[in-house]
Amino acid sequence: MNDKFFKLSLEKQQKITSAAYRVFAHNRYKTASMSEIAAEAGISKALLFHYFQNKKELYLYLWLKAMELTKASIAQYKTLETHDFFEMLRRSLLSKCALMRDYPDLSRFTLKAYYEADPEIETMIQKHFSQASEASESLVLERMETAGLRQDLDFNAMITEIFYAMDGYMLKKYRSHELDPDQIEHEILDLVHFWETLYTIPVIPR
Repeated sequence: MNDKFFKLSLEKQQKITSAAYRVFAHNRYKTASMSEIAAEAGISKALLFHYFQNKKELYLYLWLKAMELTKASIAQYKTLETHDFFEMLRRSLLSKCALMRDYPDLSRFTLKAYYEADPEIETMIQKHFSQASEASESLVLERMETAGLRQDLDFNAMITEIFYAMDGYMLKKYRSHELDPDQIEHEILDLVHFWETLYTIPVIPR
């Protein structure tokens, strides 16, 4: 990417990235055009190509920027500052739903990018996502307290099942175009409560 983009004021950078997120959020990678992004940002197409060599470079920049904001939101909600696995899930959910409310186009872009099948970007996006997911799961396993969980179950299998279920839930929402953060927050909090009841050793009153 051309360093001249970063020499722009933060306001101008934000205007360009917001426009790009908006266009990519509502179009497939193949059909989204640099002309439309430039028009949305209020600049010429030539100037946009002055900052980004091509659409792929812009798209990957947006992806990495979205990942940085997601990490910052997760940290803000102190997701990994608890040893309770289900509390981690709750905090992670709340952080991501807050991001969806504050940056709806960015959140929709991130979800579309995850499911994007265009070969020009799919491999790179999936590779980066897999690396980030593996690192995140390692941190969770390292920090989580297992004493209160059922000992007759495999912890790794439990986590894998829950993550797959959440992934399937979001795929359903993506396909139905129902990305209401309030609804998602409510429904997944109910699921987390269900999993917590299922996998936690019941406390017997004395």
